[in-house]
Formats: sequence, C-alpha cells, structure tokens
Amino acid sequence: MAALADVPSVETVVDAFRRASRGPTNNPSGGVLGLLLALHHNNIVQWSREDAARGDDADDSTVAGVKRDIDALNAKRHELVEAVDAALAATLDQQPTAPPATESPAMVFDRLSVLVIRLHFTEDAAVMDGGDRDLYAARLPILQEQLALLQEALEALLEDVRAGRRRFLPYQSLKLYRSRTAGNHPG
Repeated sequence: MAALADVPSVETVVDAFRRASRGPTNNPSGGVLGLLLALHHNNIVQWSREDAARGDDADDSTVAGVKRDIDALNAKRHELVEAVDAALAATLDQQPTAPPATESPAMVFDRLSVLVIRLHFTEDAAVMDGGDRDLYAARLPILQEQLALLQEALEALLEDVRAGRRRFLPYQSLKLYRSRTAGNHPG
C-alpha cells in the first residue's frame, strides 16, 4: 500500500484549485494531486466551452461544435474521476465490511473543483462594473459556505475511511459516448 502522504489534504487540494483557477501554475504531473489538478484544468476548459455555447453571438454551428467539445471534455472528466478514485483506493486501506459512502472521494473533489471555479468567476463578477455586481457580491458568502461545508464533508469521509468506519466504491461512469463511427447503442 502507498503511503498516506500520497493523499493530499482537502485544504491542499482546494488551495491548488484556487491557484490554478487564477492562471497557469507549475502543477505536479503525478500522484493524486496531479490527477486532481488535471481534473480541475479539464473543468476550467469545460466551463469556458459552456460559456461559449451560451454567448449571444453563438450561432447553431458554433453551438454544435461546442457541444462536441463539451462531450469530449465530459468524457475526459469521467476518466479523471475514475483515475483519482483508483489511486485513492490503491492508497487507502479500506475496511470491506464498513458501510459504503454515497459518493466516492473523487466525485466530491470534482464537485469541489466546480465550486472553486464558480466562486472564482463570481468573485470576478462582483468587482466588475455593471448592474449585476451587487447580485454577484451577495452570492459570495453562500458559495464560500458551500465550499467550507463540502470541504468538511470530504475531510470527514476520508477520516472515516482511514478509521474503517466507511468505505467507498471507486466511481465507474460506464457512460457510452457515441462517435460518428460507432453503431447505435444507448448513451
């Protein structure tokens, strides 16, 4: 079993997500943190592509192209969530008879990533000139509380797994993304 040092603290991950949301950083390329930062980068790119699809100037052709990009990014997101859970499952010694958690740690890290991105863009919008700035500023305490509670919940889950009180099943999306060359099958 790998050392528990291979599992970064939730606070370390959220801090890394925040730095990465502000711009390019020197991120580790390996280990759990490297996988989590790859997931976060993928989520930032997907956020940007979703914004492009909602743009006032986006015509049907643009939206269709962006939708294909989003599908590819979402498929990559699922791969990364699975890889994070596999790395955590290989690192953490789980009690097989412990009650299972409803979400895997990687699924919660994914939610944290999206919440950090949402908070980043809301903070930017709250200081920009414009009529909606007060609306965005009013959202900040809610988003910060959601982030703090989600961090607390993930820390508790990881502590419960380490103590043998809970276990998690590594996430497997098993989603089928149809390509143009694939036959008809459910998606």
